[in-house]
Amino acid sequence: MERQQTGMMYRTKRFATGLCVAVLLVGLAVPAVAQTTLDRNTVRDLALEFNREFLQAQQEVVIADADVRRARADAFPQINFAASYNRNFVVPSVFFVVNGETQELQTGFRNSYGAQVSLSQTLWQGGKVFTAIEIAKRYKRYSEAIANQVRAEVLYQAEQLYYDAILARSQLSVWEQALESNTANLEVVRQKYEQGIVPEYELLRARVERQNILPEIISAESRVRLTEKRLKSFLGIDLSEPVEIVESATDTSLAALPALPVLIDSAQAHRPEKTQAEELVDISREGVSVAKAEYWPSFEAVAAWDWQSASDDFTLSENNTSSWTAGLRVSLPIFDGFRRGSDVQMRKAQLSQARLSLKQTRDEVTLEVEDAYDRLLRAKKAVDIQDATIAAATEGLEIAKLRYESGVGTQLEVLSAQTALTEARRVKAEALFAFRVARAGLERATTLDIRTDMQ
Repeated sequence: MERQQTGMMYRTKRFATGLCVAVLLVGLAVPAVAQTTLDRNTVRDLALEFNREFLQAQQEVVIADADVRRARADAFPQINFAASYNRNFVVPSVFFVVNGETQELQTGFRNSYGAQVSLSQTLWQGGKVFTAIEIAKRYKRYSEAIANQVRAEVLYQAEQLYYDAILARSQLSVWEQALESNTANLEVVRQKYEQGIVPEYELLRARVERQNILPEIISAESRVRLTEKRLKSFLGIDLSEPVEIVESATDTSLAALPALPVLIDSAQAHRPEKTQAEELVDISREGVSVAKAEYWPSFEAVAAWDWQSASDDFTLSENNTSSWTAGLRVSLPIFDGFRRGSDVQMRKAQLSQARLSLKQTRDEVTLEVEDAYDRLLRAKKAVDIQDATIAAATEGLEIAKLRYESGVGTQLEVLSAQTALTEARRVKAEALFAFRVARAGLERATTLDIRTDMQ
């Protein structure tokens, strides 16, 4: 009687489960809302299009380009125009005595006008003008290197978030497979229980094992939602907008991976951090030249045209005059309180710092490539190991099922085999995630697209 009631309860649960599945299928038949499809390439493109940090870095390049044009402006002649008008409400007078009589003479007019066109051209400032142009050009290249570095970091972060979302889905799939396997095992145990082959304890144990998976599924579903929102936030997608994350085919082969020295050479030649350090050395060297230029005289050519007019009436045709002038100005600082010597000393110290920073950057680039290369090889080995482990765990579960169904084995063997397979699948998902992130890290460290350049 007790077994019949237990069987009835189980059939009721199966009916309820089937009803839920039917409702779900009906819901799936309703037209879906348009979704944004996200694969690796789309994620990278969106990251560069909407990431604020990268957009800011691009604007720094625009600013640096403006600095180049501004530095060039000092090499061109400067032309200025000025005009003036003055109204004398009381015209000043001078008084003098003639034959014993005081005479008054006005010294101006009620209206006065003026205009001037001036031109100045720097001839020589100890080389500071052209050095400033060169510094501005190098700073632009420095800003471009920063933008490239930010670009590489943004792409790396985008891929990390993308692969993290895929990992969350893989983990959910692992637990769903475990639930499916445990559900099938529960059905086998239930049939044996109804036939009186196994005790009720076996049935209860199978149910507990199945129920223990449900919290893991709930947790995995929550992680799927969270990783998707993090990815959408990074890509500038509204958090409420539905997305479809497409997992690209994963090729874990490293047969064509370049040798470590080749990867290091590529990084040393193209890493933006090294370019920045090199440009800083050159900028600092030019800075020393600018400081030393203060010891040299500066030469400037000047020219001007002046026009003036004055009258009591509002007219420009009376009492006007004009003049042309041209000249050369020379300026030579004699003593400035030892400021120039201090500037040269400071600039030389900055140059030494820049050179030391360049050496350190070279070492860091090499070490980063070696570390990324090592992590990729370790991740590859972990993936290969888990492939073999999953194959062995799958075969072990099948054997345990057959032994249990034939009455030779125990349910403990089946449950242990199921747990081993679930764990192997979980570790494989994490190993694959580590491999993908390590490959993306090596691409960032070497500036090579490993998937393309290895073809």
